[in-house]
Amino acid sequence: QSLGSFFYPPQIAPLCLLLGAFPWTQAKVVMTLVNGISAGVLAYFSVLLVKQPQVKRLRVPGSGAMWFIPAIVLANPFTLNVIVLGQTTLIVAAALVGGWYYAYRDKWVLSGILIAISTIKPQLSLLVILWFLLERRWRILAVAAVAVTTLLFCLVPMAVSGPIEVFFHWFSSLGKHKTIFANVLGTGGVFSLQDLFYAAGIKVPPLLPLGIILSGLLWWYRSQLIIDDVIGLLMAIALLFGLAHHYDLVALAPIVAAFWRHVHNHPKVTWIALGLLVIMLLPRNFVMTFMDSNLLLQYRIVLLLIMTIWLLVMSLAENHPNPV
Repeated sequence: QSLGSFFYPPQIAPLCLLLGAFPWTQAKVVMTLVNGISAGVLAYFSVLLVKQPQVKRLRVPGSGAMWFIPAIVLANPFTLNVIVLGQTTLIVAAALVGGWYYAYRDKWVLSGILIAISTIKPQLSLLVILWFLLERRWRILAVAAVAVTTLLFCLVPMAVSGPIEVFFHWFSSLGKHKTIFANVLGTGGVFSLQDLFYAAGIKVPPLLPLGIILSGLLWWYRSQLIIDDVIGLLMAIALLFGLAHHYDLVALAPIVAAFWRHVHNHPKVTWIALGLLVIMLLPRNFVMTFMDSNLLLQYRIVLLLIMTIWLLVMSLAENHPNPV
């Protein structure tokens, strides 16, 4: 009961134990360092998606990506927001993008370990795990499952509460998750299409099942897509159709990489894409000085939906270029 609104799954225990080993002030420094390193790792793997793509012909020459992508990933206000709040989105996003990168470079052990780390925030990692299930990447999933359910991540909570009870208690607590103020629709911090509809006066049920269906459709047509674009599309679907917060926009780093791959040779299009991205990443408090309508403040959701469809169209077109 004393943990109150702590809804992280048991596999977050190593991070909690690390932070718990220090006094409060030092623990804040440690968490800041962990998040800072994670931001760097996220930027690094986002660059690799462009510089070392799964399809060699799509490799982007030049050094532009090596400074542009990290600049967007590291300097956007939501990265700082996650670091200041001590949130875990940067850790999860870095693990997901790294796990995806290694999955398609035949390094399944590294991929599985990173995917296991990403499960500390299931609302972000669920669709990637679903994708690997559909892909039948059993070795990656086996490594992830072993890491999550055995000595590596859950030894302490399983020893304290029991190997089954620890997960049962976590599942039973999830019903209270949406009752916490920060997770209630209309409170301002929630980021989802469901919240957009709510602000427009339209009550709809949770849209995650639709997000799962859309992810399944992506998988069905995967041969027509650039595989390194898919991780960005899955992250966007997770944010739009799941339950996220505005600071979770840092998980869109692979979309920055994907857009760079597609538009870097087209200056006018690049400026349009960059403009949409910058507007989407403007701090909410700054935007609130110009508008006080809760519906208008949901513009980020509309912009992300536009950019997601745009990326999907570009990926389909790039993978099937017109014959010369």
